[in-house]
Amino acid sequence: MENLQLEILLERAQSGDKNAVENICSKFNGMVINMAKCTYIKGYDMDDLIQEGRYSVIKAIGMYDINSKYPFAAYVKSSVKKNFYNMIRTNIRKVSCCSLYSKNDEGCEFINMIASSENIEEDLIKRKLMIKLKNSMDKLPEDKRNLIYWYYIENKSLNEYAEKEGISYRTAVYRKRKALESLKSFLV
Repeated sequence: MENLQLEILLERAQSGDKNAVENICSKFNGMVINMAKCTYIKGYDMDDLIQEGRYSVIKAIGMYDINSKYPFAAYVKSSVKKNFYNMIRTNIRKVSCCSLYSKNDEGCEFINMIASSENIEEDLIKRKLMIKLKNSMDKLPEDKRNLIYWYYIENKSLNEYAEKEGISYRTAVYRKRKALESLKSFLV
């Protein structure tokens, strides 16, 4: 019964009945949407693809031979699919003008918009600070340099340092404070 109604609508549509064309398009609308969801063409959004699919259905109505042994539904599906493939093929042939050094509407290059885990400026600043710190540490007297190295680089406690040097803990704290003050004066 469904095929008979479709054939009657098809005959009316081919003779110029716009309502019949709309009815046929609405019957195949779900198929067109599903096929559009499975298709990606650069520069086309979903609505564009659906419109192209509907246009393919209308073209198929006009080109279908009613006396054909193939059912109209299969013909429409094939027509929409081939139209999408043709659009993909022609879109691939177009040369893309976009490169990483192209500029957007605001005048910024795309390469500058890419997020990076590397921060070159920060790395450079850290490297310069490390060089400055090393040079400042070299200017310190050896006892102060050894104390800073012991506490901050080797992560040993001031108690251990005091025992090693044979001084009180309070004296070790005082020496550490004085060593940091000296280091700070060289850094500034």
